[in-house]
Amino acid sequence: MRTASRALLLASFVVLPACSGGEVSSFTSAAAPPLTEPRFVSPVAWELEGFSRVLAANRSELGISGGRSPAEMVEVGGRSCAVASLLAFDVDDAYAFDIDEPVELTLVYAPQRSAPLVVVWDRNGGSGMGRSEEVQPEPGAELRTVTLTLDRARFAGLGIQGTDLAVAGREGSVVLCGIELRRSGATVAPAATGTLRLEVRDRATGLPVPARVGLQDGTGRAPLPSDEAISVLRYADEAPLLWINPRTFWPSDNRLAFYVDGSYEATLPAGSYELVVTKGLEYRVHRSQIQVESGGTSVVTVELERYVDLPARGWFGGESHVHHWRPRPEDRALWVQIAAEGLHLANILEMGNIVGTHYKQPAWGSEGRYEADGHILVSGQEDPRSVVRGHTIHWNIQRPTREPASFFSYHEVFEETRRQGGLTGYAHRGELFNGRRGLALDVPFGIIDFIEVLQGGEINTEIWYSFLNLGYRVSPAAGADFPYFGPTLPGVERTYVKLDGSFTADDWFDRFRQGRVYVTNGPFLEFTVNGREMGSELTVEPGTPLEVVAEALQNPDVGPLSQLEIVVNGEVVAMEPAGGRDRIELRVELPAERGMWIAAVARGESRSAPAEPSTPAGQAPATVAHSAPVYVLVGDEPSWSYDEVPRLVELQRRHLQDLLAQPPEPEGDLESWETREVLVEQWELQRPSLAARVSEADALYQQLLDRHAALGDSGN
Repeated sequence: MRTASRALLLASFVVLPACSGGEVSSFTSAAAPPLTEPRFVSPVAWELEGFSRVLAANRSELGISGGRSPAEMVEVGGRSCAVASLLAFDVDDAYAFDIDEPVELTLVYAPQRSAPLVVVWDRNGGSGMGRSEEVQPEPGAELRTVTLTLDRARFAGLGIQGTDLAVAGREGSVVLCGIELRRSGATVAPAATGTLRLEVRDRATGLPVPARVGLQDGTGRAPLPSDEAISVLRYADEAPLLWINPRTFWPSDNRLAFYVDGSYEATLPAGSYELVVTKGLEYRVHRSQIQVESGGTSVVTVELERYVDLPARGWFGGESHVHHWRPRPEDRALWVQIAAEGLHLANILEMGNIVGTHYKQPAWGSEGRYEADGHILVSGQEDPRSVVRGHTIHWNIQRPTREPASFFSYHEVFEETRRQGGLTGYAHRGELFNGRRGLALDVPFGIIDFIEVLQGGEINTEIWYSFLNLGYRVSPAAGADFPYFGPTLPGVERTYVKLDGSFTADDWFDRFRQGRVYVTNGPFLEFTVNGREMGSELTVEPGTPLEVVAEALQNPDVGPLSQLEIVVNGEVVAMEPAGGRDRIELRVELPAERGMWIAAVARGESRSAPAEPSTPAGQAPATVAHSAPVYVLVGDEPSWSYDEVPRLVELQRRHLQDLLAQPPEPEGDLESWETREVLVEQWELQRPSLAARVSEADALYQQLLDRHAALGDSGN
């Protein structure tokens, strides 16, 4: 683990002997909620020379994941061996800490019982994560040895719980019987040092502002930040440096960064550095070469300039989905992270499953908010969550709601959230963890305000459109789900809400409820139909012309804008290419022949390198923005897609049948090591009580079909 002294957000960090979901901190204040470990982490009783700890884990935080079961110790060929899908190793700091050199890693493994394995490590330069080629088990012997070179090994404790490298099986477990490191000794101590003093200001106001900072020397190495950097939590780990995933715009191939609260000072090896400073999608990127002089102080002032002033237009960006433990509402470190990403409001979600909760929040309602300089943290919950029927989100609540005895009756929590004046939705594009089933059951009752349609660099409109085309009104939301998905950072995907006056949290939630919203990971939107804004209802007579006006723009530092589209009932009816411009305007007149919904979509690219492994070579990650619809009622006909109604009703009914008929898959629960037994037991106990609710939903779908038939019979 790291030996450098760093404060952990006012808490003293203590890893307990068993920490798969357990409490992992102690506090000087009894009022602070416990900090728990939301990942599977299980210590392995395996003493190895050169290593201080070994963990079995479901994540490495170095670019590869594993399973959710403890390691098993077995004997093979007279040696003690660990069996696990992922083993994370903490290199003894006395042997190697924050180095920069090739290191030889020798593994002894049992080939007959091992899946192909991969090694990942804390590395200097680039993404900050090294990854070996896949090692195929070599048969013919009880034990085999393989030696790999870990290029530019760093070992600064940036992996899970301060570990430095991990060995993982691909589609299975590895049986590891020995591990040995051999340093090359090529790390060069700096010949001289100097002091960097950095000031970050907003050019328009001249005031210091929080920002995200990348600082790398000529080899791509990012020095460990000084204590003046703002250290935030990633899961239950202190994170002095954060990875910038390929979906996040960033102008450098070196993708490690930290946060500053307007100023920063550090002692660094003398020399030349690349400096990158960003503040979300609305600001131009600063990138420069700076020099740290030997024995002196180099003062660098960065003035960040807006590409566009969206607040002046009434638009305020928010995050639907951040997980971060808060010891008290006024969490300055988390506030800096949110402000540095240019977000005005962040929903900080306590995360629950059928057993318990993680990312505890200290207070709720107005007492749980922390506001400073136009940036607000708000307590919320992602709960209930299950692999049976999806993950749900509840914003702006006065108190959390948990009923384990009726855990799968999600509607009880939705209804309580609404009684409290809050907003309800489904997470993860509606597609993960069988969210389609939950949506099919809950949307017909009018208790779902939003679906988180944009996340993880992808937008899923198919599920959302299936409800819009049935005439239901559900707004889009977008959120990064920090620290999951990648890992990611807050604000990579975000939700913009249009306000009429000054910015307050209450107004932001109220206008979201009205549908004055769009989601984006790059482009910005304006959109009206006959002068009505996003989320509006427009009632017209058949044949009335509809004037659709849309505008899109994208910060060129984020990437090039591609096109602007007008979508009617899920189909693109008009498109304007950017043609190299960073702004597009599109006007089109549509006849109001039947009830419909109309939305605007902007598309572009992200200047992000390197591309995701799954992205075709040469293809940049996509950016997209999607507005909430304008709902057009024509005569007595609702804003649906008339011809699609029978098919879509049948689709939702199939999801309802699946909800009751399909057995649960407990290993698919995100914290299955905590929930697997309870989940199966409680599902069998609670499923009968859902049957009546499913019948009610089915009846509502039948009413929709009856109305569809009646309108058809009337000739509309």
